[in-house]
Amino acid sequence: MAKAEEIAKSADPNSTRAENASVLGSSLVLKGEISGDEDLVIRGTFHGSIRIGNRGLFIERGARVEADVEADHVSIAGALTGDITAAGWVSLSSEARMKGDITAAKIQIRDGAQFRGGIKMAKGGA
Repeated sequence: MAKAEEIAKSADPNSTRAENASVLGSSLVLKGEISGDEDLVIRGTFHGSIRIGNRGLFIERGARVEADVEADHVSIAGALTGDITAAGWVSLSSEARMKGDITAAKIQIRDGAQFRGGIKMAKGGA
């Protein structure tokens, strides 16, 4: 399984790594709203909304997320259904599956990723 640090490094070598991130474990299923000011790694299943301001969201391989997301940067190796608004970058790995719209300053979609939605390039970001 890809580690959040590896995902962040491969997405943007100058990005903040998720070494001290909060983690939603692979066997956990959570419904609700997540908001805060720290990096978040999701390995399990989450349904709701995620707002983590100027921090990063890392959806690891095998994770399933149904949520609208607001974050600085988002890295996806699992599945996401929902819209992303990122001040910085969004990266979809070759294993990523996403349905929804992306608004970000930088967007990377690797070969093999499955993406269905729209893309809007925003000003600013890292």
